[in-house]
Amino acid sequence: MAMQFSLLKTQGSGNDFFLIDIRHHNGAITNAMKKQLAIYLCNRDSEFGADGILYVDNSAAGDGKMVIFNADGSEAEMCGNGIRIVARYVSEQIDKPAVIIENTTGIPYPLNLVEDFYTGLTAFELTFPKANFDSGSFLVQETGTELISGLIPELSSELKFTAIALPNPHIVALVDDINVDELRALGQKANSSSQILPHGVNVNFGKIISNNSIYVATYERGVGITYSCGTGMFATTISAATAGFVKKGEWVTLFNKGGYTKCLVNEDLSGRMIGNASYIYDADIDFDFENNTIISSNKGKSYIKEADAYDKLLAHVNELS
Repeated sequence: MAMQFSLLKTQGSGNDFFLIDIRHHNGAITNAMKKQLAIYLCNRDSEFGADGILYVDNSAAGDGKMVIFNADGSEAEMCGNGIRIVARYVSEQIDKPAVIIENTTGIPYPLNLVEDFYTGLTAFELTFPKANFDSGSFLVQETGTELISGLIPELSSELKFTAIALPNPHIVALVDDINVDELRALGQKANSSSQILPHGVNVNFGKIISNNSIYVATYERGVGITYSCGTGMFATTISAATAGFVKKGEWVTLFNKGGYTKCLVNEDLSGRMIGNASYIYDADIDFDFENNTIISSNKGKSYIKEADAYDKLLAHVNELS
């Protein structure tokens, strides 16, 4: 069975995705098909490649629904970078600067266009509900359900983690220096240790730069080391605010390999995030599900001005870091 799809290659803080609007397929795209497409299109050794696919579907709770499948074919509960991109796409379709996007767990997220994030880049602000410290929802522990700056002996005898669900699972370690090889090894171990993390976890290292800036690196469940992870940056901000390194109620800049976002944590541990929602190129494909191959493909428009603006943002970040 072959089907035609329009792809929109996108990125938020360097976290890249294909966006596919499946609303006109009237429910014909099954989860098995979404998984198959994700594994095929996200392969970095192919002509495409990405961290995941953002499927835009109908929503009874908002203006649209985001369903995200990672590069390995697993489905994620939430994606902070991805939902900003979906918000831009939907807002442009319905010509509204503020939209509500539902995630796959049914939570409606308000998002609104931000004019002054960085010259030449479209940005959206995402409102997060109160963070969930019930680590028992994803971390098997002997005692208690909260882990705040505590040990997970099976992973490390030295690093102290804070566990947060947003609702996708995160563990955060605040470190003096970020060692990407250590992060990769720890992420791989955490996501292959089903006896303590049955559903896997996103692992974040945060380095405090100042009282209003943090550098973050993430091993993303189902993807690996990424340029950035939206919910990972917010989880790291919460962890730093809980530990007293940054202040609640004040904006914090989260630097990463893909640029930066800005996060604010409220007293009740809800919060906001601002970051870019950028387009890279359009493409059309005819995909044969039975034979797992692309019959034909055609790349269309490239968003050159957005790419140039993003390159300037990266140069700006390199000057600051």
